[in-house]
Amino acid sequence: MDKFLTFDCYGTLLNEAGLYDKVEEIAEDIGVDGKSARQRFVKYQDDRSNMHPYVDYDLLTRNNLINLDFQFGLEHKFEKYYVEVLQAHRDLKPFPEVIDTLEKFVSLRYKLIMMSNSSWSIIPQNVETLEVPFDVWTAEDVHAYKPDLKFFRAVEQNYGLTPENHIHIAQGYASDIVPADALDWPSIWVNRDNDKPTDLARPTHEVNKLDEILPILKADA
Repeated sequence: MDKFLTFDCYGTLLNEAGLYDKVEEIAEDIGVDGKSARQRFVKYQDDRSNMHPYVDYDLLTRNNLINLDFQFGLEHKFEKYYVEVLQAHRDLKPFPEVIDTLEKFVSLRYKLIMMSNSSWSIIPQNVETLEVPFDVWTAEDVHAYKPDLKFFRAVEQNYGLTPENHIHIAQGYASDIVPADALDWPSIWVNRDNDKPTDLARPTHEVNKLDEILPILKADA
């Protein structure tokens, strides 16, 4: 029987801090409060209302920078750094334990599938950084951002995912664990920040780092 692991990318495998550090650095160069700009950038990025109707992630990022200009009463100050911000996203690095753990998943004969709220202008370099083969699905492919069940159902149908052959692994509670619960997908919440659930949905398992998943997979084998 084929075995599948589906993954969220950012926050689960790659550390988004580099992107937010870049936004903070830009803000300081412009002459506004870096911490405030960082928080506002993250808030806009996480607000699903900014993704409807569907827009590609590149445009979402540009709109985020335009919104920062508006928020700080500026004109074309943040937005002109659009190219640099996209490159910071491409340059994100894995968490320390990730590559070694992914290699072990592959050695256990799991097929790895990435499900990312990203676009094809960004994700290839992110995947290359992870050093193992992935099938990749982006919001651009399905014109839907997680937690939209359309994204999850498209992947489920393509691979014939079942509770017996598949586990979903993600850091995002609202974006991944809640929809996984709605579809009865077995899931592992990589809760790096020890967050509390904000909904009734619960993962099948909860860990703090990716390498803590290995004993779970071996126990279920």
